[in-house]
Amino acid sequence: MDSYAETVRIRRSKPGDAGYIAYLHGKYYHEHHGFFDRSEYYFIGRLADFVRDPEGGALWIAEVGADIAGSIAIVRADSETAQLRWFIVDTAYRNMGIGNRLTETALAFCRENNYKQVFLWTFRGLDAARRIYDKAGFVLTEEKPNNEWSSEEIIEQKMELRLS
Repeated sequence: MDSYAETVRIRRSKPGDAGYIAYLHGKYYHEHHGFFDRSEYYFIGRLADFVRDPEGGALWIAEVGADIAGSIAIVRADSETAQLRWFIVDTAYRNMGIGNRLTETALAFCRENNYKQVFLWTFRGLDAARRIYDKAGFVLTEEKPNNEWSSEEIIEQKMELRLS
């Protein structure tokens, strides 16, 4: 077993976590993919909506010791469909299996809550996340260009997983 595995804990979110998760996303996507400052409205706005009404979903936090190392969430799209959102692992904590553990936690929640399918939006270039999605059984179903968040066009990708 990885020496870090014992120090990694996955827990449900608590007050203050959503703001930190928005920060992690804004910082990562700006530094690594050139996202504009205004892209933060997307992370902050959607997270605020979820915090206000999380019915049918959950937000999990990965901790390494006392540090927040990442997150993942499930948001109810409808009675049979969930959306996987806010999946991120801080670059300081990559290659510790955290992404796989977060994804397994989220998909177990979907099965426990009788969702029949899960979808997510990602974009080309997020190769580590894409490997996790592929391993979990997600299939690419749609691609579209996005010029809203960065000076360079990104290709958004919708991926879906049928659970039943």
